[in-house]
Amino acid sequence: MAKGVAIGLTNLYYAKLLTDVVGGAATYEAPVRLAGAITANFSPNASNDTLFADDGPYETASTLGAMTLELNVADIPAADRATLLGQTYQNGILISKSDDIPPYVAVGMSVLKSNGFSRLIWYLKGKFTTPDDNNQTKADSINWNTPTITGNFLKRDCDNEWRYAVDTDDPAVNPTVVDNWFTTPNIKTLAPATEYDLTITQTGTGDTTVNGILYTAPVSLGHGEVAVIRFPETPTVFTVDTVDELAAIENGVYAFVMPADDVEVAITYA
Repeated sequence: MAKGVAIGLTNLYYAKLLTDVVGGAATYEAPVRLAGAITANFSPNASNDTLFADDGPYETASTLGAMTLELNVADIPAADRATLLGQTYQNGILISKSDDIPPYVAVGMSVLKSNGFSRLIWYLKGKFTTPDDNNQTKADSINWNTPTITGNFLKRDCDNEWRYAVDTDDPAVNPTVVDNWFTTPNIKTLAPATEYDLTITQTGTGDTTVNGILYTAPVSLGHGEVAVIRFPETPTVFTVDTVDELAAIENGVYAFVMPADDVEVAITYA
């Protein structure tokens, strides 16, 4: 990827979270665009602490704290405000009550980079609070009274995930994901299940297995799937896409993650 620094913000969307159950799957309403994005400031409030023992730093640990997303926009139309804050929009009237309960929503956006590409983001689960109303009389110069709305975000119950992001100039990103980013926060459902071939060329005798199955023909594996190769004895030659990986064999086992490409393996037994 060419160098790129964030320089812009557009395509601000929200999608109401419908279901999020442990052991289930998250579902959302169709995303709605909130026009006029000005700023989007996200703070994960992560913390890191170090335990001291034996007269020195002994162990360190980090934790993800309360996450906040602050959005400044040109305006929040009444219908959008009603959805985001759990209020009532009826006959053109926005009705706010003391017992309004804001729903959980996902928020997506597009961040323009200096190389002309973009970083696409979805924050997956959060609730917004009622923004302040800051208005003032018109004077000699224009004062833009733009609302800022703040939400508290957290991980989803169903899978502990809280954010998705891709760079559109990343060659590993499937174009389908980029083209349909704002159709759903469930981005992982957009990528087709492409599989690639693991082909082993073997010289000598021995029953090599892949993922516990005797290797007899090319094996189709998905991108990101782990391939575990077991050897009946240590080979004298072992290469993966022409790279010598003999030293990486441990206790007769070699494991690797399938890339988004075909893989060729050569094994030679003495």
